[in-house]
Amino acid sequence: MKFDVITIGSAVKDVFVQSDKFYVEESDRFPGSEDACFVLGGKIEIDEPIFGSGGGATNAAATFAKLGLKAATIAKVGSDDTGKEVLKDIHDHGVYTNLMAIAAKGGTGYSVLLTAANGQRTAVVYRGVSKELQPKDIEWSKIQTKWFYVTSLGGNMTLLKKIFSFAAKNDIKIMWNPGSLELAKGTRALKSFFKKTDILSLNREESATITKLGAHDLRNIIKTMSSLVGGVYVLTDGKHGTYASRGEECFFANPTDVKVINATGSGDAFGSAFTTGMIHSDGDIITSLRLGTLNAESVIQVVGAKEGILNRMPGSRRLASIKVEPYRIH
Repeated sequence: MKFDVITIGSAVKDVFVQSDKFYVEESDRFPGSEDACFVLGGKIEIDEPIFGSGGGATNAAATFAKLGLKAATIAKVGSDDTGKEVLKDIHDHGVYTNLMAIAAKGGTGYSVLLTAANGQRTAVVYRGVSKELQPKDIEWSKIQTKWFYVTSLGGNMTLLKKIFSFAAKNDIKIMWNPGSLELAKGTRALKSFFKKTDILSLNREESATITKLGAHDLRNIIKTMSSLVGGVYVLTDGKHGTYASRGEECFFANPTDVKVINATGSGDAFGSAFTTGMIHSDGDIITSLRLGTLNAESVIQVVGAKEGILNRMPGSRRLASIKVEPYRIH
């Protein structure tokens, strides 16, 4: 079976717990951050919990499927009831699950997302077998696809090398949104992968760490990262918008003023829709930025990483509602 995109990463069960009793205030312990506070030993009333599948690989695959691409996910779940629920939810979103790895022992990953009234959340995560995906778990002989969409692999460099090697031998393009444990390996260990990546997506803080530049030095961050990446480099900056560069050209997508209900999955929503835009438009960055922004802003207006995903490709008028302008880096 040939796919347009296969996503690779984690698959977990998500439960969203939202309450206006989670108080947010500036952090004394972590300068520049905020604390979510509640009375220890108390009892907190919550809104109705929302359950679904989560993990970067499944969230991205749902976007690809809803926007008209044939998508499958490679991730690892347990043979427990939770794993069956995750597989069903992924399938219900139009994603093929025939390449999923099922562990005979160990539990499926689980994530509780404590969400404050401002839409920001803290994830309490049990990774379970999702962190144990290995090259031997993947049926490489059955893989036929045009793209890999690679999310966090829990720092598994052996698996990362196998993915890139397989892609090179089989003319498969790669969109890579590395996790913190991959990025912790450092620039020297990642440079060769950056050069082989068709689309690389990092947020502003991650990009600053890789380039060893201050997070405020945006222009030089983008310029430096663009020189490291073989294809398109995407820098996401939350509510401040998104940048995408290829060679000497760079564009900035302005966000709109939609209300944030829940930010979970917004990065997955943007990256997967941006990649969809690149596939549908034959590499047009402006169209891709618009599509990524629309999808991410749709997701943050509801609770649930997959609940707000666009159900179809938007028309030209809706795409044009996202303002994109050139951004000079040279």
